Amino acid sequence: MYFCRIERPAHLFRSRTAVALLFAVNGFIYANWTSRLPRLQEVYGMDNGQTGFALTCLAVGALLAMPLAGFLIVRFGSRRLTVLSSLGFILTAPLIALMPGYWVLLFIMPLVGVSTGVMDVGMNAQAVDVERLWGTPITSSFHAFFSGGMFLGAGAAAGFIQLGFDVDRHLLVVAAITLCVAVYAWRDLLQDEPDAAEQTAGSVSKFGTAIILLGIASLCTMIGEGGVADWSPIYMTRVTGSAEALAPIGQAALSGGMLVGRSLGDAIRLRFGSIKVVRVGAFMAFVGITTAILFPIPWLAIAGFALVGLGLSNIIPVVFSEASKVPGLRPGVGISSVSTIGYSAFLFGPPIIGFISDYQNALLPQGMAFFPGVAGLRVGLGVVALLMLVLLMVSVFFLRVRQ
Repeated sequence: MYFCRIERPAHLFRSRTAVALLFAVNGFIYANWTSRLPRLQEVYGMDNGQTGFALTCLAVGALLAMPLAGFLIVRFGSRRLTVLSSLGFILTAPLIALMPGYWVLLFIMPLVGVSTGVMDVGMNAQAVDVERLWGTPITSSFHAFFSGGMFLGAGAAAGFIQLGFDVDRHLLVVAAITLCVAVYAWRDLLQDEPDAAEQTAGSVSKFGTAIILLGIASLCTMIGEGGVADWSPIYMTRVTGSAEALAPIGQAALSGGMLVGRSLGDAIRLRFGSIKVVRVGAFMAFVGITTAILFPIPWLAIAGFALVGLGLSNIIPVVFSEASKVPGLRPGVGISSVSTIGYSAFLFGPPIIGFISDYQNALLPQGMAFFPGVAGLRVGLGVVALLMLVLLMVSVFFLRVRQ
């Protein structure tokens, strides 16, 4: 039997590498600053509710910027936008640790949100173009690099803490490292041109049942991922009683699980089908987060977070792929509709968990028998468990995807 090998130009390999590196940079920066949330709470004197409000300010900046990013890509192309936004994210992230007080921090967080939100849109647009030229599905590989960046970032954060770096010096070093990587990657991004067809197509989309269901799946998945990524460091220190140096390991376990799952994602989908990937993944994530909530022991919490990452790893690639095939919608419109719902959840989910956590602590200042100790954050992460059940029910009873 003979197999046909697809010959691809060398510049396309370089472009794929460049986009993958920017996904990794995004994840690396994100993991480093969120891993230091326990220390940032001390620096600015924040409780969980105030931390949640700061994250909300970041979310507002990102969500305001995302629609503008779509317009700018049509007008100027994704390459220029990706370069400028990644530079902005690298330079603004260290400012999170350099503000003179909490109220000034609230003015900086939207700027960080704008840069990371636009970077998300820009690098995903580059990924779509690379995949189209590549000729075979490679979506999971780019998301794997984001997870790999988060995994390395959480590990690096643990190392910086162990070496005695305070959060301000830590994030400045991270900025220097990621700037070098980004400059290297910028050279080989695809030089795309505005698409006249997209400019004249208009922005009106047909939100049918398929888009709504895919949007719900995206929302549940990204709240799960974002909630565990942002709150696992605080959960490790405040609930399981771990040392600060161990706090990023919960986040690293989440990212490691996602990295493993996404590295094998294309082969898994080909062997078992997309719908089984979603159903089994939702069940695994539910078991993982429930384990971490019910058994706040460091090694069990870490194992639970890893299972969450493994379960959620390939759901978003499946959802985005299906959104591009919805009948009656242009591929870009379907993906944009679902991703907007998902990314808004990814950004707003963690703050909501913070508010619920503080509300529960206020209701239960002495704790309760079933959730002794820091009850609030455990109840807050219960939102993730509930959404995993919703995702499982949607995938079993309603969602239909191509096998």
